[in-house]
Amino acid sequence: MDDNELDKLFGEASAAAEEPSKEGASDSDAAEKDSGADIFVIKQYKEGSDGEEDEPDEDQSGDSGDSEGSDEEVAEEDESEESGDSEDSEDSGEDAEDEEETEEDEAPKKAPPKKPVQRKHPQQQKSLREAIPLSRRGITVICLAIAIIAVVLLVLFLPAFRVRNAHVEGNVVMTDQQVLRELKLEYNSHLMGGVSGNILDIIRLDYGKTEERIKRENPYIEDIRVSVKLPSTVDVQVKERMKVCYIRTPDGYAALDKDGIVLELTSFDAKKSVRPVICGLNVTYAELGKQVKISNMNDYKKAIIVLGAILAADNASIGDTYSMFENTVEVRILPSGYIFLTVYSPKGKLIQIKFDSLEKISDKTAWLLYAFNSDALDIPKTKGFLDMTGDDPTLREY
Repeated sequence: MDDNELDKLFGEASAAAEEPSKEGASDSDAAEKDSGADIFVIKQYKEGSDGEEDEPDEDQSGDSGDSEGSDEEVAEEDESEESGDSEDSEDSGEDAEDEEETEEDEAPKKAPPKKPVQRKHPQQQKSLREAIPLSRRGITVICLAIAIIAVVLLVLFLPAFRVRNAHVEGNVVMTDQQVLRELKLEYNSHLMGGVSGNILDIIRLDYGKTEERIKRENPYIEDIRVSVKLPSTVDVQVKERMKVCYIRTPDGYAALDKDGIVLELTSFDAKKSVRPVICGLNVTYAELGKQVKISNMNDYKKAIIVLGAILAADNASIGDTYSMFENTVEVRILPSGYIFLTVYSPKGKLIQIKFDSLEKISDKTAWLLYAFNSDALDIPKTKGFLDMTGDDPTLREY
């Protein structure tokens, strides 16, 4: 057989043999593709017993070449990735700085934290003048405070503010010492001892609050005025209420002034006589320092007018020691309108006088005082009353 026939003979056989090999190759290629073409297998060479290394096959050398080539590619890719990463990192760093700057701009600015106070060494401390700078106003306030303290000390300890002289005028019932005790002032006591009120009253030595207190507590004092004269002098002006009569109360007697103010309240005492007494009044209320309440107040006013006329007659008489007011025992107002006056004569004889009205009462009381001083009414055997209802006074027996 020549070569052509052999080629034909063996060519078909080789073609038939190559087809399954191609199919196997295709399957193997697919498997290699599935497993991944990028995976490189590095074969380690084992050392022989004689220390020589086995020479690799051509396939293995090809693979090693491919692996070296792939290693170079991997190294280049790694370098490119590292350079890219470095560039990305630089870019990201710049972006991060930009973002941080924008966040700082957008975020609200916070106040810086307070620093802890550090105590200075005594040598480092400033003087009081340097630490506390004083203004003109501050200096003025300090000077004013010092001046006030100095004035207070002088007022408290100077002898000029001690009571050495006291002048009391207008008092009849109360003594000078009683008036000064009411003011809480005694010899060598401080002038401010009787001052009560606020700081202005103390500075001005104003006794206004004390004056009001005395008028409330002592019904005999209608008004009182206190003035201080430095050094050490107190002047007191007193206006007293005058006791003009007594009236009967359920518990005893009440002493009244002309306006009906209760000056005293006393109980019944057989050893003590009170005069003059207004009788025939219906008393409903009597309190010390207050005006009495009487159901028949007009009768009380009539009796006061009669007593006032008697007192005026006593004051008009000159040189006579007899006081008809002090010897008047009783004034009685009857429902019929008559007024009975009971009086002791200079020799101690009890005489009653009858009035029908208050007309010309001042003239009648003046004549009556003249009759007592001339002993015209002092007749021992006469038992009766003096009738002064007509024009001529007449002695009448009971």
